[in-house]
Parts: sequence; C-alpha cells; structure tokens
Amino acid sequence: MAAKLLAKREKQAQKPADNGINARYIDVLDGIRAISVIIVLIFHFWQQTWIFPTIKTPFLSFIGLKQIDFTSLAKVGYLFVDMMVLLSGFLLFLPLMRLVVMGESMAGWKEYARRRVARIVPSYLFAVLVLFFLVALPNKLYANAADAIRDLVTHLTFTQTLFVKTYIGTKLDVVLWTVAIEVWFYILFPFIAEVIKPEKRLDSKRGRTVSYVCIALFFVVFHAISIWWEKTYVLKPGIYVAMYINQLPAFMGTYANGMLASLLFVLAAKHCERTRGLSIICTVASVLSIAYIASMVDECAKLQTNAAQLWQVSERARLTGAFSVFILSTALAAKWYRFIFSNRLMRFLAGISYNLYIWHQWLAVQIKYEWRIPHWVGSTPPNQAGDKVWMNQYALIITVAAFAAAVLATYLIEKPFANLIMGKPMFKRLGKREKPEKAAKRS
Repeated sequence: MAAKLLAKREKQAQKPADNGINARYIDVLDGIRAISVIIVLIFHFWQQTWIFPTIKTPFLSFIGLKQIDFTSLAKVGYLFVDMMVLLSGFLLFLPLMRLVVMGESMAGWKEYARRRVARIVPSYLFAVLVLFFLVALPNKLYANAADAIRDLVTHLTFTQTLFVKTYIGTKLDVVLWTVAIEVWFYILFPFIAEVIKPEKRLDSKRGRTVSYVCIALFFVVFHAISIWWEKTYVLKPGIYVAMYINQLPAFMGTYANGMLASLLFVLAAKHCERTRGLSIICTVASVLSIAYIASMVDECAKLQTNAAQLWQVSERARLTGAFSVFILSTALAAKWYRFIFSNRLMRFLAGISYNLYIWHQWLAVQIKYEWRIPHWVGSTPPNQAGDKVWMNQYALIITVAAFAAAVLATYLIEKPFANLIMGKPMFKRLGKREKPEKAAKRS
C-alpha cells in the first residue's frame, strides 16, 4: 500500500503542470559553488602574493566609485568554506526533503554510498597518493617512518583532523581537512534520514507531521552541538583553537541551515510558481543578501587573525543563515539574474571546482618556496620586499597552474574513475554532453 502511494505521489510531483520550479536541478548552484571556491582561492593566493585585489571603475567615478576593493574578501575569504559546506548539506538533504514534501522516492543506501564515493574519492585519493609517494617520501619530509605512516593512514581513513601532526602539520595537503569533515557527515546522514523519512507512514497526515517534527528536532540539536563545541573547545582560554575550529561539531549548525534551506526550497517548488512578482522580490532579496554578506565580511576583516577566526565560529550560524537566504532567493530570482550564476562558464568552473580547491594552495606554496618560480634568491620572498613585478608574475603563474591542474585532474582522474565506479565507460565520446538535469539526478 505504501509503495503504491509513494509511486503515485512521485508521478504527481513530476507533472510539469504542477509548477515551474525544478526541485531536482537548481541551476544557480553551479555558479555559487564556483564563486565560493574562487574566493577561497583568492584568500590563499593573497597569503602568498600580498596583492590586494581591486578593480578600477572610472566609468563609475561620477558617483564617487573609482575602484572596487576586494581587500576584505581576500583577507577572510576562508569564510566561504562555510558556503561550500552549506551547499553540500543543502544538496545532501534535497532528495530527503523531496521525499517528505512531494512523496518522491530516494535512492537506496548502497546507491547513495556509491555516488558519494564516486564524487569524493578519486580526486582525493589521487592527491593523497601522489603527494605522499612522489613528494613527501622522496624529499624526506617526515622525521621518521611512524610519522609517515600516521599521515598516510589518517588521510586514507579521513581522520587527519583528529591529530595535530596530521592536520595542522601534515606534509600532504592541508586543505583536504574539508573533505574529511564532509565524509563523516556523509556517514552520519543515513542515520538521520532513517529517522526523518516517512516511507512507512505515507498514508497518514500524522506520519508526515512526525517527519516535520523530526526535522525541527534535528535542526535544534545540530545547532546545540555547534554551540556546545564553541563554548567548550573554541572559546575556552588555553585551548589550541586551530585544532578545534574546523571539526565536524563546529559545522553541525551549518548542516542544519542547509537542511532547513532544502526544506524551504522544496516547499516553494511544490506550492509556488515562478511569477513575475516572486522573481522581482527574490532578485531584490538576493542583492540585499549579497550586501549583508559583504558587511559581515568587512566586519570580520577588521579583526586581527585570531579574533577573526573566533568570529567565524561564533558568527557561523548568522553567516550561513545569510548564505541560505542568498541561495534560496537567487534560485527563485528572475531568469536574467539567475543566468549570472548559471551559464556555460559557471558550469565549467563548477565542474573543475573540486580539484581547483584541492590543488590551488599546495601549488602556490610549492611554486613559491620549492620551485622558486619566478626565480628568486635568498631567504626573503620578493613579495615581502615589495617587488611588484615579481608579485604580478607569480600571481599569474599560480593562477594558470591551479586551473591547469584542476582541468587535468578533473578530466583525467575524477570523471573517468567516477564513471568506472558508477558502472559507465571511463571516457565518454568527445562532443557528447550530458544535460545538467541528468547530471543533477546522479549527484
């Protein structure tokens, strides 16, 4: 009985006449993801170049705006790691919310695991093994064999954030900590979903209400965990903050906001249509949310480094709440506005963003200190001496190198091995593109 009802509701939910909001493929997320990764890249590159990014705007001088200064964004661009985690939570909960609200089916947990492995593991494993066997070992970066084995094993088991030597002091790629956080929430998610999903109570309004109550409870509990972690392990005097600021409990509130945003979007998809009035309101809301996010970035950038990190944790709920409003309003905004975040360039950048994130910082440091490109001598890097010519050349080189590495890793490692894991040909014929909507159903 429940299975028949489930199939009927899913069929009804997929009727094109229901509404014009697609709850399966959300086009603007490509651009939002790509921009978030690029902002993090700008932060890491600023750390190495000391170049403060600005755009000259003489055509706006009549209103007193001669240039747009992105200094604050460069100084605290790491805040957009929270946007990346939020997007992950949003997309992870989206199929579950379609089940709760629209009665659509969800993939089984074996399929869920296979998709997560296909998405995360190939590029991650490639980075870990290459850096360990071709960089760390040949260059004798480890003091002893025990340190080497510990670094490798913790990265292979996604537990590197639990130890100072394998997280802060890793000889591999420090940015991989974010993947570890994601993986542990992927493991936790099925247990959460089993409590929420209403497959056994589809024929009961009371049963569906129970699902909404469970969502509310998880939302409160997730935020409570983040608050407890903040007070116990981040704001407590004498604690090594760097080891606790980016652990999974600190991000539980972010995942909670992603869950709520998913629920609100699916409810909008079920009950609303893309009217002109809704598009105008949401476009304005998106612009205002950008302005509010910019004000928070400026607020954080005015603080010293340690205070800014503490701000990130203590204000994470507010920050990711603003990110959620931005995602929802942008997804429901006018078509011309959505095109800014959803076009061929943004889809390409989103496609390589995972590997761009993995490789950009390691390459920037390697090129500067180990390969010394552009060439420099002595113990003081040229940017610290104010050599602007070197700084500009170096910035161009690391940007090209990061994007080249991302393209190669995406199309030679990530996509072929993801296809293999999903039981598809490793290399598809050139010129044959997969529609974004179909790709979204696999993600």
